[in-house]
Amino acid sequence: LPVQSAITHPRPGQAVPAGELTVKGYAWSGGGREVVRVDVSLDGGRTWQVARLAGERPVPGRAWAWALWELQAPVA
Repeated sequence: LPVQSAITHPRPGQAVPAGELTVKGYAWSGGGREVVRVDVSLDGGRTWQVARLAGERPVPGRAWAWALWELQAPVA
């Protein structure tokens, strides 16, 4: 399956102050395959940034849970 992901913070429609923003979420790929990278766009897909994967790395072929990720990004 293609990697699927969701943003869990900030909430949809939530106002955020200017400055550094922490964006958090989870991703999964299905079939026991490991998520190795999550790219995040904060401008509708014009530019992309690589998020940091959090937590322990699974044994290859044994990735049956979501991978947590987060991104620190400047917000105007």
